[in-house]
Amino acid sequence: MRSFLRSREGVMRALAVAYPPFDTLENVLAAVRAGELERRGRTDSGYSYAVHGRGCRMTGPDGAEVDVDLLLDGAEAFDAWRLAAFARSVGMSPVPPDDELDGACRELVAEGLLVEPETGWFRLHD
Repeated sequence: MRSFLRSREGVMRALAVAYPPFDTLENVLAAVRAGELERRGRTDSGYSYAVHGRGCRMTGPDGAEVDVDLLLDGAEAFDAWRLAAFARSVGMSPVPPDDELDGACRELVAEGLLVEPETGWFRLHD
């Protein structure tokens, strides 16, 4: 879980160098919808992104895949499915089942690091 959050921060920072809208997911989606940013892109340093529906999958040069969605309130969030995809992308084996991933997230909610704005969706605490 913490590895996912570190990877998310690193890939967003790296993509923001090449694509300024990557300061927030909300700005990325708005730029794509306005035609100011392509739906898919790749930096010279090997970072890539692919906008989908209400979210974005970002991949580092090491293959670590971070996928986040934008909730209706504008919060950037992830769920157990996205955490499992990240775990597979970094070679974790076995990948924990969804209920364990949800439990790990809820522990971080109890610690004040995460918030669960919708059941099964998590975001960083403000």
